[in-house]
This record gives sequence, C-alpha cells and structure tokens, in this order.
Amino acid sequence: MHVRHLLILACLMLPLSAQAAERCPQAAPPGMHVLPGLCAEIIASGLKMPRGLAILPDGKLLLTEMTRWDAPHGRLLQLEARNGSWQQTVLLKGLDRPHGVVQGPDGKIYVGEVGRIIRFDLATPQQRETVISLPLRQRHPLTTFALATNGDLYVNIGSSSDNCETASPAEQASGRCPESEHDRAGVVWRYHIDNNGKVSDLGVFARGLRNSMALGVHPRSGILLQAENSRDAIQLKLQLPNDNELPHDELNLLQAGKHYGWPFCYDKQVAAPEFPAYDCSQTTPPYRLLPAHAAPLGLTWWLGPKAAPRFAGWLIVGFHGYRQHGHRLMAYPTDRQGLPTSQGLELISNWKDSKGPGGPVEIRAGADGALYMTEDRHGQLIRLYARP
Repeated sequence: MHVRHLLILACLMLPLSAQAAERCPQAAPPGMHVLPGLCAEIIASGLKMPRGLAILPDGKLLLTEMTRWDAPHGRLLQLEARNGSWQQTVLLKGLDRPHGVVQGPDGKIYVGEVGRIIRFDLATPQQRETVISLPLRQRHPLTTFALATNGDLYVNIGSSSDNCETASPAEQASGRCPESEHDRAGVVWRYHIDNNGKVSDLGVFARGLRNSMALGVHPRSGILLQAENSRDAIQLKLQLPNDNELPHDELNLLQAGKHYGWPFCYDKQVAAPEFPAYDCSQTTPPYRLLPAHAAPLGLTWWLGPKAAPRFAGWLIVGFHGYRQHGHRLMAYPTDRQGLPTSQGLELISNWKDSKGPGGPVEIRAGADGALYMTEDRHGQLIRLYARP
C-alpha cells in the first residue's frame, strides 16, 4: 500500500511540477499582460524618459534618456550585464532631447539630438562632433534614424505642425502646404556613412510623412519600413463626435521619390478635409493601416538563431499611444522580405498599472534571442524572451 500511495502522490504532483516549470523566472512588470509562452522582466528602472536603444556586438547596450521635453538635460547610458545584473555607466550628459542611437560602419556611435546628429568614439565619448545639421521643427523635433547594412542612414525630419493648419484658405484650396514645399519637414532624408566615417548627403528620400519615429531597414532584404504617427483632431473638420478611430496610423514601405500623403491625404488615399480637391491618386497608399492613434515609436524584426521560434522573422512594432489602441507590443508574420502578411498578434496587451499606461518606444533584438525595449512613462528597460 505504501508504494501505491507514493505512485498516486507522484501522479498528483505531475501537473503542479509542469506548471512550475512553465513559470517565468521573474514576474512581469505590474499591469503588463504578456502572451503565454513569453516572459518579460525589468532589467533597468528609475530611468528618465528612456527612448533610443542600440545593442553593440559585445552585448553591451546604449540607451538615450531624453529626461525632459523642455531643456537639454538628456544623457547617454551604457549598460553591461555583470554578475547577474546590469551595470550602468553615464557616457554623455547635457544632450538636447536625444533619441536615436546607432553604431556606424566606422565603429563610432551616432546620437540624434534636436537639430543635429553627433558622433564620438566609445573610448573618448567627450570628444564628440556634429556630423549632420538638421532643420529645427516645433511640433516634432526629435531625431531618430535607421541604418542600413550598406551604410545608408535614413533620418526622420518630422512636420512642424499637425496637418499644415498654418496654410491659408487660398493655399488649401490650391492644394499647397508651404511647410512641406522645401523638404525641410515631413520627410525622410538619406545620408551615407562609409567605413572611414565620411558622411555624404544624398538628399530627401521620401515625402508626405508627418512623423517617422519608427523606422527600420531589414538587414537581409534591405526594405525600409516606416510607421506613421498620423494627424489629430480630424473630427473637428469632419463633424464627428470624436477621432477615436480616425485617421489610422500607417505602416509604409518607403521607396525613393515617393510621396505618402501628408498633409493632403489620410488612410487609403482619402483627401484630407482641409484639402478636399487634392488628387490623392498621385500619392503612395500605406502598405498596411494601423489602429488610430496607436502612436508607433519603434519597430524591428525578431531575427537571429536564438529568436523565439514561433516569432522568428516577425515584424515587431511598439504602440506608445495612451488612447485605447496604444500601450501594447505587436508582432506581425512576414514574408521573406520582412513585409507583414496578416493581422498582428499582441505580445503585450493593454499595458496599464496604477501609474498609467505603458509606453514602449524603441525595440531591438539581441544575440541572446530576446527583445529589448525602452519604456519612457515608467522609466524602464524591459527584456522579452521565450519562456524556458
């Protein structure tokens, strides 16, 4: 009987053991709903509006802290995994609302500040230089970019207004937006950095883009994707109760010389109410519509031999918005080029806690198979990975 009791007890214990083995090593951040099969952990907290993120070949992380919207108090941090925790080192202080950060083909670090891109050698970070000067914009001043494997650097130059509301009635009637006519706002600009650090200005790459905070170049196919933060307050012109579902944010496949609609068109080539006579057929429609006011601020592909098998190669997009479609992390299955082929799946859904909604910003895939994500509302750096 004793043996029989032991066997029964062992059988009863099996489900509990299996459940224990399926638990994540650490609890997810408060209020974060993670898709079963994935784990999320905070690897740095107490950060001051963390935005941009880069992963270096040796596994160290570079992170920009914007700190505040109204003053140049930003920082660049280096994080290194040592003895089971992530040690922080401040590389630069006094930056003006830094956002984008990347290691160039010359091995130097490039950081986007308001109105410029600086670079420096990691060994001597204080010896920084301005390599690209950018136009100053009031509404969308932050500088982010995407680096292609061939050294092309695609830089967001956001619009200075919501939807060119400064245009006169006569300009609107004739389909003109003076703000966008000189390619100094609402465009993506292309530069080239060679292996010796020479920076060449290749001019405007794509137009009609209100604010291209989420940019990514697929490392294998070379396609350039942009997630558009679309306009606000369209309900005032369309006489709608609200703008909860209009206009959609967008996912655009950027190609040289194309115009993607802003401020004249929204959604699938629909004329904006301020520009009703504009011929939107001459613009390039979005590759895919995203939920209204999702506010995508970062995108990447989950690549690498250790990527979560279920999501290997998928496009990952962070929705930063505070409204109903924001505060979540999306994954889209893709074709061989890296283009999404169907509706997305929420890896992190309805992320809210007592302090408010989560705010995912930049996302990067690490060599360890995990996704690393900055979150600026709670000041966190988060690691997302397949459950062991």
